[in-house]
Amino acid sequence: MDNHISEQIVYENPLQPVRILHQHRNERAIGKWHYHHELELIAVVRGEFSIYTKDRVFKLSAGDVAIIGSFEPHHSYKDEGVMDYIVLQFDILKYLGQDLIPYMKYVTEAGRLYSSLNDIFAESPEVKRRIFDYIHEIAMEYAQRQKGYEIAIHSLLYKIILALLRSDRSALMDVRKDAELLKLLPVLDYIEKNIHYKVDMKEAAQIMNLDYFYFGKVFKKIMGKTFIEYVNYKKIVNAELILLTRDVSVLETASLVGMPNMANFYKIFYKYNQCSPKEFRKKLL
Repeated sequence: MDNHISEQIVYENPLQPVRILHQHRNERAIGKWHYHHELELIAVVRGEFSIYTKDRVFKLSAGDVAIIGSFEPHHSYKDEGVMDYIVLQFDILKYLGQDLIPYMKYVTEAGRLYSSLNDIFAESPEVKRRIFDYIHEIAMEYAQRQKGYEIAIHSLLYKIILALLRSDRSALMDVRKDAELLKLLPVLDYIEKNIHYKVDMKEAAQIMNLDYFYFGKVFKKIMGKTFIEYVNYKKIVNAELILLTRDVSVLETASLVGMPNMANFYKIFYKYNQCSPKEFRKKLL
């Protein structure tokens, strides 16, 4: 296994953080586990292949679309046979204007959410067809580079986000119940930047200029889990990435996510995965 399989996306135009790939394959291919900062959408034009995430397997054929989340570990498998597909990768945060900040949680949360959003395509063939067409249009604009193509791509990306938002019957992206999330953005940023180290609730409360105990109540009310539960969840998500993409021991993995107490690390890891870190790696690799 590679030492660290974190794909670095290189954009042709740094001012337009989007990459389009047209892939044509005949041979059998098994991809390696990897992840990237960018959101990824795949539209299958011809043939069949499968995408594996930590929790699910998506078997795709012509006309199908799949979403892979930011920092979501994944790999693909393709049997022999002709296959054509379009890959759209873009940094969604750089496309979000101030008016979309309330939706930030839903487009930046790693892992589980995007697997759920893929269910939209199974429930609504019309939405799947529409997003497939948007991806195809983006690919055409990207290839032809006519005057104003940047604006066209920007507009089509917004249409994709809007289509997902309005088709989300399970309310995974319901911003109305999370308007208060904006208050916690500085704290969530603090957690993200320090996730590999000790994350101190006292410091987080100071960032919000709130009493320690009152801050704990506010955080739980908004996030639906305690501060410690949320931090542990984020640390375990990072541990999963390391276990799948780096050739390091479980002990080193725990250290890398700021959880040096092995008994505690095993206990919390099992809570989210119902298996040990070693079993998790063996099951998925």
